[in-house]
Amino acid sequence: TEFEEYPWEQPLLEPINAGCLAFITQTTQIKLMIKTFPRLFHSPKSIYRANRKFLYLPIENNLMPEDAFEKTIQDIFSTREMDIMPDVVFVKILDGRNKTSKQLNIFNVRVILPNLEEIIVELLTHKYVGTNKQDRVSLNLWNDRVGFFHDGNLYPDKMLNLMGKKLVVTGMAYEPLTVIDWNEEPHTYDGLDLQFMFQWAEKINFTYEFMHDENFYGEIWPNGSGNGALGFTSMDLADYVFVATFIWEYEHNFLDYSTAYFQTSIILVSPKPKLLPGWLVPVLPFSHGMWIAVVVSVFVCTTILYATSVASVSFVAGQGRLWRTMYSTWIECLFRTSGLLVLQVPPDERDWSTPRYVPMRHLVAWLILFYFVVTTAYSGGLANVLTVPRYEKPIDTVHDLASRDAKWTGIYDAYLVSIKDSINRDVQQVVKNWRFGSVQWLKSKTTTGDMSFALEKMLGGHFFIPPFIDEDTMDHLRIMKEDLYACVCVYVTRKGSPLMSSLNKWLMRARDSGLFYYWENLVVRTHLSSRRQLSVINSRMQYDDGPQKLQIHHIVGAFYLLVYGLGLATLGFILELVYHRLATSTYKIPFTNLKRKMIDVKM
Repeated sequence: TEFEEYPWEQPLLEPINAGCLAFITQTTQIKLMIKTFPRLFHSPKSIYRANRKFLYLPIENNLMPEDAFEKTIQDIFSTREMDIMPDVVFVKILDGRNKTSKQLNIFNVRVILPNLEEIIVELLTHKYVGTNKQDRVSLNLWNDRVGFFHDGNLYPDKMLNLMGKKLVVTGMAYEPLTVIDWNEEPHTYDGLDLQFMFQWAEKINFTYEFMHDENFYGEIWPNGSGNGALGFTSMDLADYVFVATFIWEYEHNFLDYSTAYFQTSIILVSPKPKLLPGWLVPVLPFSHGMWIAVVVSVFVCTTILYATSVASVSFVAGQGRLWRTMYSTWIECLFRTSGLLVLQVPPDERDWSTPRYVPMRHLVAWLILFYFVVTTAYSGGLANVLTVPRYEKPIDTVHDLASRDAKWTGIYDAYLVSIKDSINRDVQQVVKNWRFGSVQWLKSKTTTGDMSFALEKMLGGHFFIPPFIDEDTMDHLRIMKEDLYACVCVYVTRKGSPLMSSLNKWLMRARDSGLFYYWENLVVRTHLSSRRQLSVINSRMQYDDGPQKLQIHHIVGAFYLLVYGLGLATLGFILELVYHRLATSTYKIPFTNLKRKMIDVKM
């Protein structure tokens, strides 16, 4: 369902989005308004985010009895909404015409109210901090004759010292950001994000309670409810997400993001390039461009050879004599040029009965030299291919991922959120190639050579490595050169949370002092396997095993060429026989007809 809305709330959304930071409310429905404001701050239509101040005034002709007012105030102070509204002041009317004096504690000072024939106003709030956060606190007294009875701030900054107030924090295990073992007793809590939370808790003096489920980041539905770390925070079940989160647009409609404190990148480990098949050995000595140049040169040289042959016969032979040579047709010239490509000298160079012309001799000589250089280069490349293994092109860039239609996966589908709406065609294809499955399925795919896996690269160069990737599986994988994408990391709180100002203040101090870089290295040394980290970092290294012995697969390509040539020759021979038989049968005279003609001649 969509986010719950009421028609009468629209007038309140207008000043909220206009940036109003304080509200004076006069109502008899205090409970309703206390629940309405936090719900509106949480609404996707609420744009301006801030911690606001509130002053609730009574209605003069509808004053509540004192007992009813105190009960209502205590009920309000016990609600969850008061945890996100520290700056709330209520006004209570004290009737000085009562015959008995009253006592109040204002800032821990006992004050006795005089019996005056006038109205005195008490300003009170909730304690908010400490273990008894719902306690009633009287701030000051006021009347129109004296004014405020005491000097003091009606809205003190309660976030400076939370006095042991318990916050509910949520997150997940994501090494090295968070190192958590929920099953171990006592539980293990460490990681660079948790190290910051521990220091922040010490600075503003709060305690914490962990909350989690099996949905990791989770999701938020249009009505504001959800699951996982983000869903819990959206529903006000948790105050703070202690694990780094990317800046996601949809979730920002229901949550607040802190200032960025470092950048991480998503990078893939893809299957290592496979050894090229043996039948490609004859092709590998030259690149694609080189082979195109060779083919073009054959056709160009054939055409030049044919044109020179025609010109020589026409102009050099003289007296209109027409000699038939080995270069009389373009096809014959093509066979001669192709023979030069494999160092087969034309037979006319050894047959003096063939007419010989100076232009043709010069041209053929230079073609022999040209193709000798080409063939020598091919021989050198072939020797290199036979001694050094050749592999298929690795997947190093996002374009490689898209063009080769490579499938990829990861332990969380959150990797897709930042790129699912990209307009880049390569990225769009990469998103389509995402696959998701259980941890068992993911582990089974690490050695099949048909799946890439997402890792997250941290500030200091270390990686979040999913549990199904270890040193053995990295023998089959290789890290890419190019990141899939990068994004800054933030912490998450409730929309309009009073914690945000303090969080950003201490977050910037930790970031600017380099503490996150220090904590990352500390956590990796303390809790993670350096060998697993090195297996990823060194996966691009090529180890030289030296020259290798020739194997049968090195000459498979030569056998393929031999079989192709024999098959082509056999097919040509059969076609020539069929053609010759059909040609001779067309002009053959039947024997009976021949005998009848001979008899007719004798007669």
